[in-house]
Amino acid sequence: MAPAFGWLDASWLIGAFWDARWWLMSSAVAAMCVWLWARRWWLRRARTMLRDRAVVALVPAAGFDPSLEEIDRHAARLARVPAVVGWAPERAVGVRIRLSSDEGRLSYRLEGPARAAALLRLRSFPDVDVVEPGAGHDEVPRIRFDGVPPLEPDNHGDEDE
Repeated sequence: MAPAFGWLDASWLIGAFWDARWWLMSSAVAAMCVWLWARRWWLRRARTMLRDRAVVALVPAAGFDPSLEEIDRHAARLARVPAVVGWAPERAVGVRIRLSSDEGRLSYRLEGPARAAALLRLRSFPDVDVVEPGAGHDEVPRIRFDGVPPLEPDNHGDEDE
């Protein structure tokens, strides 16, 4: 007995799929190969961009006291880095702010994509010099507070009680 409605009969669709099964499977394999190649290229590009990053050191003057407007301007400039870099892996376009201390000297460095090096080198604050790290200028003097003596190392073992 034939179905009441001829247009509901899906056997032609099953037949068409069966006839094209090799073409569909080869297309799926080709699409998977293209996707795997693109993924590998994207990861390789991310590794290359992470390896070739620009680093600048910020050296403040002794009386450095930024206003909120200057801080906002600096943050907005750093937020524009992904737009400057363009189409790139997300992990490679991030700006890293590295604060470190070596023997009491504070070091403030910006690290970002090489394509955004010019943006990183722009001066955001009037009292801050932007220098290349390792140039000898990135050593920041210790911060001293009026009326507060510097901290001395603890000598717990040397004291007699």
